[in-house]
Amino acid sequence: MTLSACGGADDDQAADAPDTSTPAPGPTSAQEGPGARDGTPIRITFGDTQLTARLHESATARDLAAQLPLTLTFRDHNNVEKTAPLPRKLSLDGAPDGHDPAAGDIGYWAPGGDFVLYYDSGAPYFAGIVRIGEFDGDMNALKRHGDHFSVTVDRAR
Repeated sequence: MTLSACGGADDDQAADAPDTSTPAPGPTSAQEGPGARDGTPIRITFGDTQLTARLHESATARDLAAQLPLTLTFRDHNNVEKTAPLPRKLSLDGAPDGHDPAAGDIGYWAPGGDFVLYYDSGAPYFAGIVRIGEFDGDMNALKRHGDHFSVTVDRAR
């Protein structure tokens, strides 16, 4: 059995690997949850790359937004997600027990206190994952990055 949610085996993704992915479909309204489109716009910056995303209107997402800006060091897990420990744990008020993440989701791994960026839909449902937002577009640049790279997360202006 392979655990792919924020703590399984680490597999490096080569930075120069060819891009063979297809764009992830956008979340359906049932997946977005309340206030998804009305949430907090954020910017995720690493190197010369800037990605935009949106945090949902939930206690967990608002708690993360209150900590911004953050500079975090991310690592890859199982070629499906990038994770980084947060300075402090986030509120779980009203959060579901778990989530089945898809490419483009932004999550919080509650047991470890990690911020999670999903670039592939290969991670299964896992108790302890809280979906707190989603990317606005393509995440291929994130997918191509390997381990231990610095990312700045701040509010988009």
